[in-house]
Amino acid sequence: MTDHWLLTPAPSSPGLASPSLGKSLHLSRSQSLRSVDSRKRDDVDKPRGGQQSPQTERALALRGGCKALSTVVSPGMTPRGGWSVWGQWRRCSSECGGGIQTRARTCQSPAEESYLCEGVLEEGRPCNAQPCSGKSLHLSRSQSLRSVDSRKRDDVDKPRGGQQSPQTVDSASGEEWSAWSVCSATCGEGWQSRTRLCVYGSYSTQCSGKLREQRACNNSAVCPVHGSWDEWSPWSLCSSTCGRGYRSRTRTCAPPQFGGDVCDGPEKQTKFCNIAVCPVDGVWNEWSNWSSCSASCSNGTTQRTRECNGPSYGGSECRGEWLETVDCFLGECPVDGKWQPWSLWSGCSKTCGGGSQQRNRICYGPFFEGQSCPGEREEVRHCNEKRCPEPHEICGEDNFSNVVWKMTAAGDTTAVRCPPNAMGLILRRCSLDEEGVAYWENPTYMKCISNDYRSIQTLTREHLSKAQRGLVGDGVSEVMTKLRVTSSDGTSYSGDLLAIVDVLKNMTEIFRRAYYSPSSTDMRNFVQSVSNLLMEENRDRWEEAQLLGPNIKELFRLVEDFVDVIGLRMKDFQDMYEVTDNLVLSVHKRPVVGQADISFPMKGWRGMVDWARSSEDRVIIPKNILSTGKPESDESSTFVTGIVLYRNLGSILTLQ
Repeated sequence: MTDHWLLTPAPSSPGLASPSLGKSLHLSRSQSLRSVDSRKRDDVDKPRGGQQSPQTERALALRGGCKALSTVVSPGMTPRGGWSVWGQWRRCSSECGGGIQTRARTCQSPAEESYLCEGVLEEGRPCNAQPCSGKSLHLSRSQSLRSVDSRKRDDVDKPRGGQQSPQTVDSASGEEWSAWSVCSATCGEGWQSRTRLCVYGSYSTQCSGKLREQRACNNSAVCPVHGSWDEWSPWSLCSSTCGRGYRSRTRTCAPPQFGGDVCDGPEKQTKFCNIAVCPVDGVWNEWSNWSSCSASCSNGTTQRTRECNGPSYGGSECRGEWLETVDCFLGECPVDGKWQPWSLWSGCSKTCGGGSQQRNRICYGPFFEGQSCPGEREEVRHCNEKRCPEPHEICGEDNFSNVVWKMTAAGDTTAVRCPPNAMGLILRRCSLDEEGVAYWENPTYMKCISNDYRSIQTLTREHLSKAQRGLVGDGVSEVMTKLRVTSSDGTSYSGDLLAIVDVLKNMTEIFRRAYYSPSSTDMRNFVQSVSNLLMEENRDRWEEAQLLGPNIKELFRLVEDFVDVIGLRMKDFQDMYEVTDNLVLSVHKRPVVGQADISFPMKGWRGMVDWARSSEDRVIIPKNILSTGKPESDESSTFVTGIVLYRNLGSILTLQ
């Protein structure tokens, strides 16, 4: 919306020189008229010092209902402050359909003389009234022009000195609005406007409200959008490095919308490039005929060849093989039959008194008229030819040690599972007495191992497996401690003694590995475990265990290996001795040079009172038996000797 105001200069008062205002003033599209002078109207008209100022007089006239203020400057005086000259007309607010063009000026008076700048700050005039044929350009403007004079309307019209003001007589009248103009656009966003005039009578007040209005139109109609080309793509590489090739480029059309036209022009452009002579690559000649098959039967091969023609002009050699080989087949060769391995012998037809059993084999082939397998397909042999036992030569079913033993012939051994606290088998043999009558021998438990010893045995074998692979395993010392504690509590079966010996052998091998150095605790646990083997309560179980292996010689070898490992692998080793209930072990490490006789046990050793009560209980080892054959000047050579005293070894183990 736009206000349209008409301002004219006031007539000159008698005796005052009035500056000429030669043009009408048009104000448009301003929110309000601002006043530079903030004083009230009664302060403006009030004479200073009770007299009219001779330099400046103010004349106020009304024409057509609009107010104009003029300042009269006496002749011979230099104007001080006041308005600047008008600026240039600004660009029209619309290119068609009617717009507004404005210009402005500034007040150059100081604040205390702002009354010299009365009037309008900005003025306007219509422009570009021709109708719009398409889209129009609308420039931004404020809705109205503001007045420099900010005095209130009631102060202006207020009578002075109790008299009626001569300026407020008639009221202004506004004409009706004109018809709306043609819309500036037929689609999309357009504008149309209408105007009205402000007509004043003499001494009438100003019109209120705007003299020009605008509104949007044709917003519901969508304008057609024509298709538009994007930028051309870069030219492609030449399609050929020699000869005649071409390059191309393309562009993409943004599709039209709302009934617009499609893009005009080509989508692709092409041009020739690289017109030159191309090198000629080599070309293979035709293949030769296939050769004869290399075999007279079954699978063979046949071949053919070809030659390369060219290349020229720097071309490449022929690609591919000059020789081609394929399989050929002239019929299967005869294949003779071949015997497969014999099957297992079948069960004997009799358990005694002579029976038979058989086995057979399968002939693979022949094929393609080959020869059959030579020999027999089945083979038979005699079995169980021993005499069948008489009834008195058979041990009958027996319930012994809470186990039911089934009928067994003399000379055979039967087995049952060990009790729940152990793993393995209990064995019992049926034998003949001097009169030829069958009887049951006592069961043997050498195949039974208590669960605790089986657990220690399994852990030791795992550590040994790691040591053999060069891996460091934690927990070796814990296994030795567990063996000492468990063996101190005794054994339940002869198989437990065999398990302890197996664990001690494996621990010696673990100590021998380079990655582990035995500690003094490991050494004490080892000696104590050997002593526990020789406890008196194990005497009966040793008698049974020796049927499978361990004897005095094997125990001696176990201790010797341990002494050897201690001397080689134990860090900073010098001397050590251990005293237990069943043995005393002393290990010495001495240089060869200056070696003296070894007396064992030494006087004053802890716990040796019961072992060496007299000189006959002592052992003397002369140094002359400790000879290496090296010169005595070799001071780097040392001896590691171990001496063991056993309390009851001879009564438990046999020499065998």
